[in-house]
Amino acid sequence: MYLKKLIIKNFRAFNENGIELVFNKGVNAIIGENNSGKSAVIDAIRIVYSTVTYRKDIFFSRTDFHVSADGTVADYAQFDVYLEEVPKKMIEIWNPQSENASGGDFHIKFEKYVSQNGAEKIRSVYWGFGIEGNQLSSDTFEATDMVFLGALRDSENEMKPSRNSKIAQLLRNIAPEEDVRAELVQVLSDANIKLLEKDQLKKTRNIINQNLSRIEQGFLNQRIDIGLIEPRFDSIASSLRAWVKPKWVLIKNTDAVYENACTYYEANRGCKKIQYDDIGIYFEISILDGDNNLDEILANRVREIANSSFELYQNGLGYNNLLYMSAVLGEMSIEKGGIYQNILLVEEPEAHLHPQLQELVHEFLSEANKNDINVQIIYTSHSPTLASKIEIANINLIYEYNHQKYCLPFSETNLTEEDELYLQRYLDVTKSQMFFARGIIFVEGISEAILLPEMAKSLCRPFEKYAVELVNIDSVAFNPFINLLSSSKVRTCFSKVSIITDDDRCNKKDEAHYIDKNYDYDDVSEEIVLNLKNGQPSNRCDILKEKCKTEGINIYTAKKTLEHELCCSENNVYHMIEALKKCYPELGVKLEEKVSGLSHLSEKAACIWLFIRNRDKCKGAVAQYIAQIISDQNTLRKKGETIDKEFAIPEYLKNAIYSVTEE
Repeated sequence: MYLKKLIIKNFRAFNENGIELVFNKGVNAIIGENNSGKSAVIDAIRIVYSTVTYRKDIFFSRTDFHVSADGTVADYAQFDVYLEEVPKKMIEIWNPQSENASGGDFHIKFEKYVSQNGAEKIRSVYWGFGIEGNQLSSDTFEATDMVFLGALRDSENEMKPSRNSKIAQLLRNIAPEEDVRAELVQVLSDANIKLLEKDQLKKTRNIINQNLSRIEQGFLNQRIDIGLIEPRFDSIASSLRAWVKPKWVLIKNTDAVYENACTYYEANRGCKKIQYDDIGIYFEISILDGDNNLDEILANRVREIANSSFELYQNGLGYNNLLYMSAVLGEMSIEKGGIYQNILLVEEPEAHLHPQLQELVHEFLSEANKNDINVQIIYTSHSPTLASKIEIANINLIYEYNHQKYCLPFSETNLTEEDELYLQRYLDVTKSQMFFARGIIFVEGISEAILLPEMAKSLCRPFEKYAVELVNIDSVAFNPFINLLSSSKVRTCFSKVSIITDDDRCNKKDEAHYIDKNYDYDDVSEEIVLNLKNGQPSNRCDILKEKCKTEGINIYTAKKTLEHELCCSENNVYHMIEALKKCYPELGVKLEEKVSGLSHLSEKAACIWLFIRNRDKCKGAVAQYIAQIISDQNTLRKKGETIDKEFAIPEYLKNAIYSVTEE
């Protein structure tokens, strides 16, 4: 059984229209910018599964009702929970009319009422599949085991010896049988008896009793005994503690067992778990786990050094989080009677972890689900690293538009299966940052990616100020991104999305304005200029424009190419030639001579475009040079100094920048 859909209404940041989140089996992520409502979703799930009185770790309060912008407080809040693979025996929520007769749902409503003494109070109503009145028993809620790891979790204290520590709970689930528990208790009892026979313990006990006698002067005759903890199973579970063993231990060349270590090293030089050093020999402690033919003396010494390890409080916060999650998932993986669903809620699993370890955490959580399909993991995150690793269909993106919260489940977008596969390969950490942006510009190449940030600064619209992400898709495959950000069920999550692309006119041999691919810069002619002026955008560009229009996405196209559009002024022509001379010192001079003999700006632009078309490896270098010119001129402008040959930003790029920032 697993949580498939959750609808939240009038709860905290979410108004009466509510939001709808869609989850799948395995690992699910809820992402979005700060204060978007991610924690509210996690708390809603916690409230849903904490309805049984003795399991409450969170309560619905008056402050949880939604407060609208005009100060009106909602009269009710409601959570609608939809499940899949519901056992038929859960008759209170099982829906026989669902697809494959495997669905189920239940609903929780919190509403205000005024008691007889005039006090405003909150009551809760629960009902299962059907209508209000189909009451739920505690069995429904006890069928789910939920564990919550908060963003400010104190993993060190959660792992310390106590009755409710995660290690204690894990042991209780591993050893539920009374005979097994009795055997553990007997071991402790025997140890207690053996310890009390030691002279040191006897002397300790006698000293205390003698002092008691002096104090009481024979009046009370009180006596004490001492020993280990009380021999009960709960005492054993409560006293368990964890500490961190090192990965490697060193048998120094001054150690008594060093000769044994040398002998073993010589016999096992190919073993990666042994490393020779001038000061001794390192052993990975996992060498103790398998049958590695370690002699008993050497093994005991490795074990002894390994046990002289760090306490949890000496360990890093990130690693303590991993230990805690390991214990939690270990407990969840143990089959327990009457439990049909295990949910692990984690706020920001990336907390205190570097990016590479974040990737390992994702793999760890994914494997945990593969090993036990009844474990469903839902986490909130601000991490592009995690967003780039999780399956796209398992992401819910929460966002704000026109002062209202929305959720876009990526499983509900227009993505095709082919789109998903493409994006899963394409989305790396850098590109996944777009999920946390307020605006996005998609560009088709490195040149635009280099130039746009400097142009935006020059227009006083720096992308970082407006939380705009620039995404270079390194091709013209914009469709998967359009489908990702559009849905027939939910409005697009971004009000500011733009695409910049070339219109690639004059490319088809069968069209009237075709420009031969063999032409070079010295072939520039009036005919080529007229073709560039009158040519029609490519079919690819027209189809893309139509799709963007349908989905409400802005598109800005260059007449032919970016490089052609950059030559939109005489000053720009000068800078473009200077850039090309840096790349091609001899040929660049010939280009300069050719351009100087042309009369019209359109001819010069065509000439430079033809030059770059036949030498496209220089595009990145040209973009770098122009970006530096724009940056330098922007610095001079701020200082109030005169700018010689000011570079002009093409209008279509200006419009694209303004479209994702402020007009």
